[in-house]
Amino acid sequence: MRPMRLTRIITAVIVAISLIPGKCFSQVTLILNDSTPYQRIGKFVYYLPDPERKLRFEDINTTTQKTRFIKSEQESNNLGNKDMAVWNYFQVCKTTNEEWLLEIESYNIDTAELYYPDTLTGEYKKVVSGRFLPFTTKKYKSNSFVFDLPIRKNDTATIYLKIDTYYMQYPLSVSTKLAYIEEAHQRDLLAGIYYGLVIVFMFYNFFVFLNVKDKDYLYYVVYIFFNAIFIGQLKGFNAELFGDNFHFLWNYAPGVIGLTSMVSFIFTRRILETKKRVPRWDRIILYFFYPNYILIMVLSVAGQNLYASLLNQFSGLLALVFLFTLSIKVYKGGFRPARYYIFGSFFYFIGVLIFTIKGMNLLPFSFITNNAIEIGSTLQMIIFSFVIGDRLKIFKVEKERAQDDLVKSLQENEKLILGQKKMLEIKVKERTQELEEEKERSESLLLNILPEETAQELKEKGFSEPRLYDSVTVLFTDFKDFTKISEHLSPRELVQEIDICFRAFDDIVAKYNVEKIKTIGDSYMAAGGLPVENDSHPEDVVKAGTAMLRFINEHNKKRIEKHLIPMDIRIGIHTGSVIAGIVGTKKFAYDIWGDTVNTASRMESSGEPGKINISGTTYERVKELFSFTHRGKIAAKNKGMIDMYFLDHL
Repeated sequence: MRPMRLTRIITAVIVAISLIPGKCFSQVTLILNDSTPYQRIGKFVYYLPDPERKLRFEDINTTTQKTRFIKSEQESNNLGNKDMAVWNYFQVCKTTNEEWLLEIESYNIDTAELYYPDTLTGEYKKVVSGRFLPFTTKKYKSNSFVFDLPIRKNDTATIYLKIDTYYMQYPLSVSTKLAYIEEAHQRDLLAGIYYGLVIVFMFYNFFVFLNVKDKDYLYYVVYIFFNAIFIGQLKGFNAELFGDNFHFLWNYAPGVIGLTSMVSFIFTRRILETKKRVPRWDRIILYFFYPNYILIMVLSVAGQNLYASLLNQFSGLLALVFLFTLSIKVYKGGFRPARYYIFGSFFYFIGVLIFTIKGMNLLPFSFITNNAIEIGSTLQMIIFSFVIGDRLKIFKVEKERAQDDLVKSLQENEKLILGQKKMLEIKVKERTQELEEEKERSESLLLNILPEETAQELKEKGFSEPRLYDSVTVLFTDFKDFTKISEHLSPRELVQEIDICFRAFDDIVAKYNVEKIKTIGDSYMAAGGLPVENDSHPEDVVKAGTAMLRFINEHNKKRIEKHLIPMDIRIGIHTGSVIAGIVGTKKFAYDIWGDTVNTASRMESSGEPGKINISGTTYERVKELFSFTHRGKIAAKNKGMIDMYFLDHL
């Protein structure tokens, strides 16, 4: 029985050997077949470090040099942080008709040179890639570096690959074109999910900022943006998404990481209120971490990327431990939102730690280790949103508590007042009446100076915010030759005449929902569409101007009957944007500024007595409501040629 078993074993071995093509039989040869369309090839690779970058391909492609090569025992090639060149070679045999590719599954390669034998002549040809080349020059537009493997079926070839960089991690894989497309699609899908979340969180927090005006949300948007740029630079997504537009960053990758880390500290100081809650820790950030990241950026700009990268990795781990400990310290100090920061920092810390340890060649290259930062960043991004939300919740609770305290205080005061009511009733009534009268006088005076909404804001806040109005219609009036008319009037008569006209104008603008702005001598200025915005302001102002002109015509009839000189008035109207607000601290006044005001003034000065002159902008808003005569383009002082129109009838 034993001889028969031995015979069977020998026969099986012979059959197995016969199934392998003659040219491909080797223990160290990588076989490309249909059964494994994708595989990492680290353990098939032999490598030779070239620290001084002196070796050429002619030096390498010799039997003597091959004895110096070291066989890799890693599935994903990783030599850690070393600024040098590394020569690699592997033997490959192709047993399929499929076209195969070699991929370096990392974007952090400055230069990659592939040497392969020509299928006809056997002479070696060279293909160069790497992130130093513009993205548009790459044959395969992805966030890795891909080479064709032009080997004929059943041929065996030795492939050489030179890697030159300072972050010596270059996992190699071979795949069919179809398998590569599927792998690349999976990576792009994950990147799309990550950046989709980034965009959603950025827009969401930015719109929340616009609504609640809390700068924490704006800081968070900036933090997310820089973190996405950092990961995009690290993983090659910036090149894949934006092509050559961000190519200049390839040589400053450690500097980009340093800038992102600095932004994360700025965000942390803001969100955890470190200056207020842990001032000593805050000073460590200011006087240690900030200078450290500035040094990293300087080193990167100076071309010392190896040192910048090493400093990044060391300070990155130190910073994560520091921030994690800091958040615990703040939380123990009673700041509840810090608990979310702790969880978010923990996940990001684990992600960066895994990625960094992998870069130090202490962890194997895998899907998890290679994407640890994106995974940690996504979890952190989600959890950090709760930090801001919880802070707002605390502020809301504190505000409600303050309001409750105020109510209680008022209730206590009310009890005190009720207890003394009988004794002080008469005096209180008298004083209350005086205060009411004073309040009414004050409010009446304030409303006579300012718009109601502005006055209310001034009372509530103690100040009024300047405001931009996109669409306002401004009206100017001016009496022609008023100086000559005033020469025939006494001061009292002059003021009385102006007062009659301007009182009538005040009633008119109030009737048509137009706001009086001010008077300057014999000029009257008003505007529609503010302080409360509306869409009818062009029509309202034109109607108000028509009513003013009608009043002046009636008033002139009375003056002529008294043998007095009639008062000719010019009215100009223009529509556009203005800035409105209060100026001054004494005798302050509500006023408006902007090019629209100047143009409206030019409409008045370019008009004719007894007519309303409007700009082309206002005309387009009211042309269906009134009849106008086009004057053509008229020269206006300091404004050039402007389309102007006269209102046809009153």
